[in-house]
Amino acid sequence: MLNGEIMTRSNNTSQTPSDKAKADAEEKIDAAPRAKQKSAGTRAGAAKPTSSGKSGSAAAKPAAARPRKTAGKPAQDAGPLQEEQKAPEIVNVQDFVTQKLECASTAAPEEEEEIDISLIKSKFKKKKAEVPSYNKVQRFTPDIGEGLTSAQVNTRFSQFLFNDTNQKYSKSYASIFVGNLCTFFNLLCVLATIALAYSGAGISQFFFVIIFSLNIAIGIWQEIKAKRKIDKLSLLSAPTAKVIRDGAAVEIPAKDIVLDDVIVLSLGNQVPADCFLAEGFVEVNESLLTGESVPVKKETGDILYAGSFISSGTCKVRADKVGKNTYLNTLSAKAKKYKKPNSELMRSTKLIISVIGVLIIPIAIGMFLVNWQNLADAAGVDRLAETIQRTVSVIIGMIPSGMLLLTSLALTVGILRLASHNTLVQDLYSLEMLARVNVLCLDKTGTITDGRMKVNDCMLLNNPTDYTINEIVGSCLHSLEDNNQTSIALYNYFGHSTELKAVKKMPFSSKRKLSAVTFDGVGTVAMGAPEFVLSSVPEKLNKIINQYAAMGLRVLVVALSSGQINGDKLPAGFKPLAIISISDNIREDAAQTIRWFKENDVAVKVISGDNPVTVSEVARRVGVLNADKYISLEGLNEKEVVSIANKYTVFGRVTPEQKAILVKSIKAAGNTVAMTGDGVNDILALKEADCAVSVASGSEAAKNVSHLVLMDNNFASMPKVVYEGRRVINNIQNSSSLYLMKTLFTLVFAIISICLTSSYPFKTNNMLLLEVFVIGIPSFFLSLQPNTDRVKGKFLSYVIGKSVPGALVLVSAVLSVNLMRLLQPAYFTDCYQEIAVLMITFSGLVMLYRLCQPINFSRAMLLLLMATVCILGLVFLPSMFFGEDYAHLDWIRIMFVMCVVMICVPLSGILIAFTNKLTSGKKSYDDRFNLNKLY
Repeated sequence: MLNGEIMTRSNNTSQTPSDKAKADAEEKIDAAPRAKQKSAGTRAGAAKPTSSGKSGSAAAKPAAARPRKTAGKPAQDAGPLQEEQKAPEIVNVQDFVTQKLECASTAAPEEEEEIDISLIKSKFKKKKAEVPSYNKVQRFTPDIGEGLTSAQVNTRFSQFLFNDTNQKYSKSYASIFVGNLCTFFNLLCVLATIALAYSGAGISQFFFVIIFSLNIAIGIWQEIKAKRKIDKLSLLSAPTAKVIRDGAAVEIPAKDIVLDDVIVLSLGNQVPADCFLAEGFVEVNESLLTGESVPVKKETGDILYAGSFISSGTCKVRADKVGKNTYLNTLSAKAKKYKKPNSELMRSTKLIISVIGVLIIPIAIGMFLVNWQNLADAAGVDRLAETIQRTVSVIIGMIPSGMLLLTSLALTVGILRLASHNTLVQDLYSLEMLARVNVLCLDKTGTITDGRMKVNDCMLLNNPTDYTINEIVGSCLHSLEDNNQTSIALYNYFGHSTELKAVKKMPFSSKRKLSAVTFDGVGTVAMGAPEFVLSSVPEKLNKIINQYAAMGLRVLVVALSSGQINGDKLPAGFKPLAIISISDNIREDAAQTIRWFKENDVAVKVISGDNPVTVSEVARRVGVLNADKYISLEGLNEKEVVSIANKYTVFGRVTPEQKAILVKSIKAAGNTVAMTGDGVNDILALKEADCAVSVASGSEAAKNVSHLVLMDNNFASMPKVVYEGRRVINNIQNSSSLYLMKTLFTLVFAIISICLTSSYPFKTNNMLLLEVFVIGIPSFFLSLQPNTDRVKGKFLSYVIGKSVPGALVLVSAVLSVNLMRLLQPAYFTDCYQEIAVLMITFSGLVMLYRLCQPINFSRAMLLLLMATVCILGLVFLPSMFFGEDYAHLDWIRIMFVMCVVMICVPLSGILIAFTNKLTSGKKSYDDRFNLNKLY
């Protein structure tokens, strides 16, 4: 028997689970006849000892030499069993055991040989790994309490069967370089540079190359800086999972889960891989996969899909599919992640680039032909070189490269600033949605309060059992194993107890707002919101509950029923045993935070699952406006919720589905809504919000669907976050209008020149003052200015409203020179280019003045400095900006320029007022054309 057993084990080292079961069965069947045969042989005295020793030795050696031989024939090599001699058999078994142990000790280091997991991960990320098919690998069936061994985990890593999808949700260094270098506009710049070099242009005409190179370098540097900062924060918020390995529970990154791992899941955890439920009972929300918010009950043997999250209960599961093989990743590699914000800025920027990209080539061709024709009779001029230089100026002037850089640079700087305030931004354009937010929906717990709860009092009502209330509540806590803040507060007050034996249990869920346990010989005990536990609340009890609620306390009722839990249904006839009041700790800075939102045009609405009277009192204490307008959503249908969404400030007894309906209804009223949440009951509302904000300590599912994550778990960071969004987007809008002004001016003036068949007057160096000191440097400093105004309207209409007047002013100023050239050709023809340069430079400064409104000290200094630099540049470096053979200007021509610039001041005001009226139509005509505002 012993020999046969040893042989079976030695031959089982590489069996599949099905092979093992078969071998065990054969072992049991084989062992009985052999035992009988052995016993009978001994009694008959028919032993043959001479062959016993040989056979025993021969049987042992092949087993030791071939430890991985397939099981299933344990008796064929066992000579001693046929020869029936007892004493030699004992000796041979010992020999066998000794040899087996020696073999195992020699083979052990080989089996336990450590592998370089970091090298495997690196190989996997470089996509040099071949992941085997699941039906071709040996499956492990570890004990639920033991989990996989280290050797089995290493095997899985060597097979690349771990939970990394190799999806990159942030830019790689290569993509940053490629994205900044390989663009259509950069290609045009390279071609323009080659053309200028071919034409023999002066060095001053190549300064735009330096500007473009700096733009690219700054863009790359800022993106890399942001990437490094965000990567550090991302490590802190990376999803983790609790697994059982080598008999111990350990927390690991979710991407390090391997096939057949035993995973422990509880309330709020997102399921990291497709798993089979091995132990426990849970309710799973699969809304991120199916769109259906109804919790799905899962029992032993059911599949839990990656991307769903636990809404109730705890369980142990076995990973059945990992990485790209999960159901979620076969649908969409990023379905479980956050939804990209609906960015007006992103759409408008793409539209501007597309339109300019379409127009730039035909206009450049038309301008080349017109310049070529007009320079046919020019004496002493290289016709081709001059044509190329003037046409290149049109191309460079139409490229809004600075606007693209400014947008990404300002957003990146904003993200870096938020990162310094411990805020992880999941998308660049989330800042825009923040800037537009005018309604903030928040839960009481974790925002106004810090989530730390404490049992204030326990009022015993009627206890017909033989157990104390501490033993009843403690037994419930011990049986349910819930880990939410309420359970922790109850545990700190009542402790755990094992007095009562649980027969059935129903974990807490946000939808039920209660938990229940059926105890042997006692009945069913339920704990939760009184309205949900008791079919009807007695009048006296209701008065007590309202008194507690008016004090800002949460109220739980403990009730007893003689019936049992049947599936997901509670028994009827619950009688109250006790009332428990729980206090929430209000954050010290909550009142200051709420006041900031009130002063900055953001309405605050409080949405909670608690009693609306309690929530209203807490909201009133911290200064929420109209906190007395509260309502309970208990029992309301969808239409009723929609009808009251914009009429109240505080909403109580709200289910997760109702939260989403509220957010959707508030958005439908024309508001931009931000939603803060940290639990599984907030997921649906977070998905509906324009900007979803979670905290690092929140559930994994909540963080995955959020646009921003507050890494310090501090709601007081929200004003900084909203302020940064407003500052960045407002300044991008203002500064972008300068770049678009130059683009539109070049576009319009080129079209006019083509229509009039007149040469384009500018070369690339003629536009340097405008590009650098009127647009480039000022726009950068303006993008860093503080700005708390809420962003309203559409980005495109705003930018056009600011840039079109500027472009028209520039065109008008240059056309005035054309007019004087027609009226006084002898006086203005020779210096046409020089005067045109002065016109675009100083009329551009007029538009910069308009953009700096309202003027403060820093903006006034910026204007003064830029104007001074422009004047000094024209006085001391005229050849750089006018060209080598420039014409000197007398005072009459300079006075003409000054007169035109002074006319541009009121003209710009009138044009801005007119375009604002067309684009917004919100202010009165008289208000926009008030001449007092024009100067």
